[in-house]
Amino acid sequence: MKIILLCCLMAGLFAKQVRSSHVYGGEIYYECLNPFIGAYLFTVKLYRDCYTGVPPFDDPIFVSIYTRDTSGNFVLYIQMDMVLPPPDTLENNTYNFCLYAPPNICVEEAVYQQAYFLPPGKYYFTYQRCCRNQGILNIPNPTSVGFGFDIVVPVTNLVVCNSSPYYNNYPPTIICLDAPFEYDHSATDPDGDSLVYYLCAPNDYDYFTWGIVPNPSGPPNSNITMDYINPPFDSLYPITAPVDSFKIDPVTGLMTGTPTQAGRYVVAVCVSEYRNGQLLSTNSRDFQFNIAYCLDDPLLQYSWAPDLSDPCMINFTYQGNTVVSFDWNFGVDSITSDTSDLENPSYTFPGAGTYTVSLVVNKAYWCADTLDIDVTVGNCSVVSVPESESDNENQLHLYPNPVSGSFTLYLEADDNQGDIQIHVYHMDGTQVLKKIVATPQVDTLHTLDLRGASKGIYLLKVETGKEILTKRLIVL
Repeated sequence: MKIILLCCLMAGLFAKQVRSSHVYGGEIYYECLNPFIGAYLFTVKLYRDCYTGVPPFDDPIFVSIYTRDTSGNFVLYIQMDMVLPPPDTLENNTYNFCLYAPPNICVEEAVYQQAYFLPPGKYYFTYQRCCRNQGILNIPNPTSVGFGFDIVVPVTNLVVCNSSPYYNNYPPTIICLDAPFEYDHSATDPDGDSLVYYLCAPNDYDYFTWGIVPNPSGPPNSNITMDYINPPFDSLYPITAPVDSFKIDPVTGLMTGTPTQAGRYVVAVCVSEYRNGQLLSTNSRDFQFNIAYCLDDPLLQYSWAPDLSDPCMINFTYQGNTVVSFDWNFGVDSITSDTSDLENPSYTFPGAGTYTVSLVVNKAYWCADTLDIDVTVGNCSVVSVPESESDNENQLHLYPNPVSGSFTLYLEADDNQGDIQIHVYHMDGTQVLKKIVATPQVDTLHTLDLRGASKGIYLLKVETGKEILTKRLIVL
């Protein structure tokens, strides 16, 4: 009961904080759909904290388009109520092959969109919402600071039906403490205009006038530059990184930096589009960067199970964190070809026994890790290539032999109702091909593909249900 009364008291005295959206950030942009009729698609991308965001994404959001009158005053042209689409949960990508996000980070994305027709003229597209998360280190009183987004649709004497730039990648949900960070913050301009990137100041807005959930969102001049805790922070130094401060390449949009203090930080990146030296619009993405200790253990693990069709074949399944490379060694001592670079390989062992299977991940990086597990293969007979032709070799007809790429196998008609199993084994016992076909009722030709097989001697094995036929193959 005390908790309920406290919540009610907070709701009455500090409605702004309780009704906060806990939005992480966002961006707004637009695209020309048809220049002949002035059709545009307007987009608002918002990000929120899955765990502490209260309430969920707004449905709808209130987006405004303004013009100016002859005195230069902003006039509301249209309000759009954008309906909430199904949100997506973003992948926690650290943008570092050797580091993994802690489990307490979760960010959702919602992409609101609506089409509208605009006659020739200059317009201002705006969206506002309060408030930000608590505990942000680089701004004062973050739960009393909102988001103010605005972008210009330029007048038609500059460009007819412009499309603004939009960012290619979703923003980083986690940045690892004390680790160099690189992130592609580039954007795409559908019109091919020149783009310039820079760190900029996020916007707050006058929520005393326009409210916590502005309806409609206010004009651009109701947005105000957000205050930083200065020193040490400002728009060009938004994150504690005294040695390798965060910066962005003005041409490529590559963001780099090495943070040295964990916490939450608000950062804004701007991309401005120019045509013939004339500024057309600026897209400002405002986002909360989470700096945290990251995990460097890939939690290396894999499982294995015999293939249902061949007890000599073992299927391996990787079960660890995402890694950049796989190097498997299946522990057959007599050969060096018992390897794979697949994430989930299958391997046919030469016979029953216990093999030490080794997996190395991230082999070329400082975070390389190795796991060795003894795998027992049972109920499996050794397949060997005969040194000389057997009596039944002449019963198998194929061409060409030697083989280069593929070969054709001739199967005679048979009254047997079962299937025929066709296997090709390397001389070391590794199965390189398996195919099951129905017993032909008429004489049939089957083309079998050995492209990718290494040069050497192989064994063709055909099981008809009545007999087992073998023949040597030479792959060139």
